[in-house]
Amino acid sequence: MISEDYVSFETAKLLKEKGFNERLLTFYITDEAKKEGCFQLMAFTDDKIDNNHSDHCFLAPTLQMACKWLRKVHNIYMGIFPTHNDDGSIHFIWQTYNSDYLVTGDCDIFYSTYEEACEDAIKYCLENLL
Repeated sequence: MISEDYVSFETAKLLKEKGFNERLLTFYITDEAKKEGCFQLMAFTDDKIDNNHSDHCFLAPTLQMACKWLRKVHNIYMGIFPTHNDDGSIHFIWQTYNSDYLVTGDCDIFYSTYEEACEDAIKYCLENLL
């Protein structure tokens, strides 16, 4: 079964810091120390979580939703590309682009999954381009 992939707790904190405030049903909730976040999914659809509601709430969008927010709000594009190794295995790399399609950052780390590469690309954009 295919499941959704959500941003990590660390990335959710960066998104909040950079102004991400879409209304979602998925979020991380923390204790007073805010060192760890417990992933939560609201069981009802009447009330969606507002990121500004609590200092202990961090919205958890899907990876795709975070990429779309970067693209629509900040004109930052990213590409995740498969690479083939000598042993026949596939790894992934990423690059980011600004609205003029110029490379603004890239990573030569090889990831074993598309989702790992996407998560790191999102973190890079939040930490270095915003």
